[in-house]
Amino acid sequence: MSAIILVWRRLWALMQKEFVVMFMDKGTRKILIVPLLAQSLLFGYGATFNLERVPYIIFQDSFDHEAVAIVQKIHNTKTFELVKFCTSEQCYKESLDRGEALLGIYIKSDFEKNKVLYVATDARNTSSANTALSYIVSIVNAYNSEQKARAGVKGNVTVEYRYLYNEQNLTRFSIMTGMILALSMIQVMMLSALSVSREREDGTFDMMLMAPLTPLEILIGKAIPPTIIAVLQGLGLFLICTLWFEIPFNGQFWALVLVISIFSLCTVGLGLAISAFASTSQQSLVASFIFILPAIILSGLITPRTAMPELVQYITLIDPFYYGLEATRRIYLEGQTFMQVAHLMLPLAGLGTVSLTVAVYLFRGKLG
Repeated sequence: MSAIILVWRRLWALMQKEFVVMFMDKGTRKILIVPLLAQSLLFGYGATFNLERVPYIIFQDSFDHEAVAIVQKIHNTKTFELVKFCTSEQCYKESLDRGEALLGIYIKSDFEKNKVLYVATDARNTSSANTALSYIVSIVNAYNSEQKARAGVKGNVTVEYRYLYNEQNLTRFSIMTGMILALSMIQVMMLSALSVSREREDGTFDMMLMAPLTPLEILIGKAIPPTIIAVLQGLGLFLICTLWFEIPFNGQFWALVLVISIFSLCTVGLGLAISAFASTSQQSLVASFIFILPAIILSGLITPRTAMPELVQYITLIDPFYYGLEATRRIYLEGQTFMQVAHLMLPLAGLGTVSLTVAVYLFRGKLG
């Protein structure tokens, strides 16, 4: 019994020492507190499937009193936001193809006879598509019930719907195409974030400083290998999507490669900046995970961006994964060309320039 007590005392003393070290170290205190607060806010506000805003377009070719009444009900619902009123079927189709709205409502000229409301929803994100469609169905059902209560005859308006860019409404289409970039980001962040801090711990960083290389040359030499690996990882997952899961690829292969490459360069800048700023490998890893998780959540890969509060939607505009994900899905599922997603590449390239500039500045500080 006395031996057990002695062992316990030694263990207790050791545990006390570990707790003191953890809470006395400023960096460790940040690791314990900052991720907790950041992820609580992230999951509390960003990770939600309830749509706060449903942008929709409408092509109304019939102004029957029931059609007008249903359209007015949709318009009066705070969740729905009319972004365009089309006067032709071509406008309706082109607006949906450009991704101007999550939902399209088409009321044909024969509505008075057939009582059918045609709905098309963007199913690149299956959760937002299903949620938005359920809102429309509930509005129509409520209208039918009101008609029965007023006139004693239940309304007979029905909803016919189709899913755009994912006709079978398979979640795999949304997740797997998004994982092409997600895997690239995780790989490049891990490799580049550990680049300098690991060498500093191994003692090889000082040897590298003796080489006849400028800070910019060192940065380029450290940026290219993880970028190449990230692109190859993304293309490997692309092959899995097309060959194994048989997700049809509708775009141009070179356009997809270019998007993955630009995104990887943007991410490697962030990783190298973290690596140059951090003192240890542990700090680099924690900082990388703190960035990766919010980037994935806020991008719209798992939960719809339109479900997030307006302030959080503005924050997503500085998330490189948001632009890369949108471009990848549009090329892969919609068949858009690189020029059609160029407006997404410009802010992504801008974020990459900023991250690489910060990395160069931090590198010069470390090497100076």
